[in-house]
Amino acid sequence: MNHICVLGSLNRDTSHLLTRLPMVGETVHGIGTSSSAGGKGCNQAVSAARLGARVSFIGKVGEDKGGEQLLKVLREENIDTSHIQVDPDVPTGEATILIQEDGKNAIIVTAGANMSIRDEDIEQAYAAIDQADIVIAQFEIPIPAVTKAFAYAKQQGKVTILNPAPAKEIPDALLQATDILVPNETEMQVITGAELNGDDAIRTAAGQLLGHGIRYVIVTLGEQGALICHADGAEHVPAQLVSAVDTTAAGDSFIGALSSRLDLSRWHDPQHLREVVSFANSFSALVVQRKGAIASIPHSHELES
Repeated sequence: MNHICVLGSLNRDTSHLLTRLPMVGETVHGIGTSSSAGGKGCNQAVSAARLGARVSFIGKVGEDKGGEQLLKVLREENIDTSHIQVDPDVPTGEATILIQEDGKNAIIVTAGANMSIRDEDIEQAYAAIDQADIVIAQFEIPIPAVTKAFAYAKQQGKVTILNPAPAKEIPDALLQATDILVPNETEMQVITGAELNGDDAIRTAAGQLLGHGIRYVIVTLGEQGALICHADGAEHVPAQLVSAVDTTAAGDSFIGALSSRLDLSRWHDPQHLREVVSFANSFSALVVQRKGAIASIPHSHELES
């Protein structure tokens, strides 16, 4: 099974279930509220760990109750937390999630300690990258830290997976150190500046990124599945049609599943990647049928049922 190093965000999530999202200036009554561990990095790490991967985490929390709770949750998931630093000067990251009854959501993130990760923090965590097969990162932490980690990972022959969320311009140095880029359709549009109205437009936009040395661009399309783009073409992988209850961790669970099932002896083969993306689609389809972030992520023993 793969050994995965996740460099990413750790948040305390507070979710509010609503009949519908409020408009500007409007007050709506909530149906229910819950709190849990979250952040894209946390969700991706837990997804991979629950599917049997060995997972280590590079990140930062505040010296507060939220940070203590997050570390406790990760340890309970058998995730190595020895490279998560506790910063006494900034609070742990927080997210407020507004969820409609049909599963659509709006999210407010206050980054806190996540955005205090610096180059020296990455250098102190090189051992976690050395031990890993795959390194994953997102953009809820500083891009220079991601770039430094990926550059080192590539030097060490690791496979790098970048989830550019929330969408920002990607520096050339980071593109060159990325093997697999996994944006959703909105993020792809922001990154490339292209109008994306169908698979052909996405393929054309992906060509801009593949030219930088990326092997695969996998654009997740929600209920439409995912589009895998590579130098020799593109392939659409359909999703399972389900009734979504909460889409909060859908993209993160997709990436955790992808990384856990990627065969490093075959990952250059587009047919193998198609099989892995199909599995990741199915896994995220299970996640959106449940409420919550990590609470919605299945364990491996649940997959057959």
